[in-house]
Amino acid sequence: MKKILILLALFQLSFNAHAYESDLDGLLKSHVKTVTQSGIQYNAVNYTAWAKDQRHLKVRDEILKTNANTLKSKDQKLAYWINAYNVLTIDLITREKETESIKNLGSLFKNPWKRFSWKVNGKTLTLDGIEHGIIRKLNDPRIHFAINCAAKSCPDLRKEAYRANKLNAQLQHQVNLTLSNTTKGFKSTNGAKAVKVSKVMDWFAEDFNGGNVNKWLQTYKKQTVNDSTKIGFFDYDWSLNKQ
Repeated sequence: MKKILILLALFQLSFNAHAYESDLDGLLKSHVKTVTQSGIQYNAVNYTAWAKDQRHLKVRDEILKTNANTLKSKDQKLAYWINAYNVLTIDLITREKETESIKNLGSLFKNPWKRFSWKVNGKTLTLDGIEHGIIRKLNDPRIHFAINCAAKSCPDLRKEAYRANKLNAQLQHQVNLTLSNTTKGFKSTNGAKAVKVSKVMDWFAEDFNGGNVNKWLQTYKKQTVNDSTKIGFFDYDWSLNKQ
């Protein structure tokens, strides 16, 4: 009997960890669309409609009560924490009714990623803590193309939830999407001699092949990038990624 109860408890924990995914799919498909504004192509969020959608609080609360310690594989952890980061970023924008830039939510002493926090399964976490203290430590540079900071120049918000059973394909697709976006992701400026890439790859260069961004890019752009290619970076537009 005791073994049965333990198995049921583990099943329930596993179920809760994924219970939000279909509702998150619905939110993303309903309220995110691809637009071009100010010369940048990006996936824009209808924050007003999202805030009114009852699925948001349901998804957010399911994420907040999930015990991440029950997630065993790296893919399970990454999928959960990427979804958590993206949903809580949207939660911050909608809760604070910000309409221009997430940077407006910073204070004199703290940026918005450190200023606001949530109770995640009883533990107080900020967006900064989730990104740097958890997600980056799982050592997959492709996460930088999946987590979204609510700005036009951020790698795009995916129009579906991340799932452990297809995470590798989703992350590969996110990288390819970013590197095919010539308005903010990747653009050849002088053949193989010079290219521009997202500023994210400058800020987090150490995550890309230990700082050798050229070598990392060659995996995806071997016809355009070589060891001597000069890497430049797009200007970063922090305007809200709104519709």
